[in-house]
Amino acid sequence: MSSEGHQLHQVQFEGAVEPAGAFAMESRPAPDGVTLMALSGELDIAATSELRACVDRAAGSRGLVLDLAGATFVDSSMLKELLRASVELDRYETRLVLVGIPAAVRRVFDLTRTAELFTIADDRASALAIVGASAA
Repeated sequence: MSSEGHQLHQVQFEGAVEPAGAFAMESRPAPDGVTLMALSGELDIAATSELRACVDRAAGSRGLVLDLAGATFVDSSMLKELLRASVELDRYETRLVLVGIPAAVRRVFDLTRTAELFTIADDRASALAIVGASAA
């Protein structure tokens, strides 16, 4: 078999291609004492350690706002980590607020009956108001 035969199976993509399971957690500007993180992509076991580090850094502050508007998927390991974060931050009197939850992600919370365990805001301004901060 010639090497040319293998080229028939090559696929080229133009532009950026995200690998399966890609996620991002990016800090956004927020008032003093508040951490605002935008989470996007597939939030699964690969993302839990980064979220845990973020929660650890926010413990003892006024609040942690997690903007999930860019999330496309949440699995049970991330749901467990969010629940753990809620309990952990409560011990430090740090308010955790989830914001911008897409319908598919909200469905996971609703099906597992965990939505009522979180403080959920419709938008970032509302979330900042809940933690007692004005918009940055």
